[in-house]
Amino acid sequence: MLTTKQKQLLRRAVLYPSMVITEMFVCFLLPFLWLLLIMIDDLVLQGQELFTVGFYAMPVLVFILLIILMAQGLYIQRATRKEDWMEMVKMAKGKLEDPETNMLLEKAANVGFLTASLMTPEGFYAGARMAAEARLLKRMKAIRNTAIQMCILFREKIPNRIPYILVLVLVPAGIMLSLYGVRYVDIIQTNRADAQRTAQVIYHIEDIFETTCADIYAQDPLEKFDRDGYTISADLYEEDMITYDSSHISIEVNNRGQIESVDYRLGVNILDTKENNLVRMEQELDTLYSLLMETQVEMTSENFRVKPYFPPAIIDKFMSHSYYEDFSGESLEAFHIGYITQEEENYEPYGETYFYFSMED
Repeated sequence: MLTTKQKQLLRRAVLYPSMVITEMFVCFLLPFLWLLLIMIDDLVLQGQELFTVGFYAMPVLVFILLIILMAQGLYIQRATRKEDWMEMVKMAKGKLEDPETNMLLEKAANVGFLTASLMTPEGFYAGARMAAEARLLKRMKAIRNTAIQMCILFREKIPNRIPYILVLVLVPAGIMLSLYGVRYVDIIQTNRADAQRTAQVIYHIEDIFETTCADIYAQDPLEKFDRDGYTISADLYEEDMITYDSSHISIEVNNRGQIESVDYRLGVNILDTKENNLVRMEQELDTLYSLLMETQVEMTSENFRVKPYFPPAIIDKFMSHSYYEDFSGESLEAFHIGYITQEEENYEPYGETYFYFSMED
């Protein structure tokens, strides 16, 4: 008869290896679940901020599982080398010679309790005496199968491992899914509120541009949310009404309803004189700047409120260069200016020739 201590050891010898094996697989698979949840957060729902709790939850859970794994693995390996276990092995050796016991083992094997390698006495003792240098997974399987065989030999009930395995699988996965589930709800609510607020700003800017500009393009946050912001651009003239690039303004609005980028582009008419081009472009630049100021929208940089102009050095370059020679211009405190064109031999009708002003943030 087994003592209470031996029965407890036999129970643990069935449960702990199964738990260790499960913990190994969970530690391996949990990062993949974590990456999937991050991809949904980042690519599908477009979370605007790093989810710190979720980011560190997976490493913490894996660390906890590894501690449990090592504790259970070391405990059961040491326990199977002690006197109580060895005594059960000796008792089992005598029972293996009983014909009734052999029939019981064969029946157990048929229902899947034992592996073929452990059906013989040699296999049984090989499992009990497995060398310490064997890999953990193989060692745990051997201890578990040996313990199951002993349960059959000693007419002890085989512990049900399923509840423990389910807990080890479902608890870490449930924690991750719960954390990110709350996160996803927050993202959806935040993005919806941001989209509604930003849409009102964009509609307001669009209304002001429509008073002067001929062609307006605006991304609608209510149609498609974009955490990187939205573009609004407006051309002063219809492209088919002129023989050069239409002067226009391009604005980026973030999800806080702030203007975070401003660019001007002023078309150059190579069929006209440079003097006339400069006069016209200065007037159009004033018009576009006035439209921007009329919006009275919050801006991320005060530089966007600075009125751009043609510096004398840029005017000199433009006057001394051919229409077909571009130059990068120069950077001032509030903006960068440059001239873009095409080489004369490659120039096509309605080719792009313009000055650009990029306001510095």
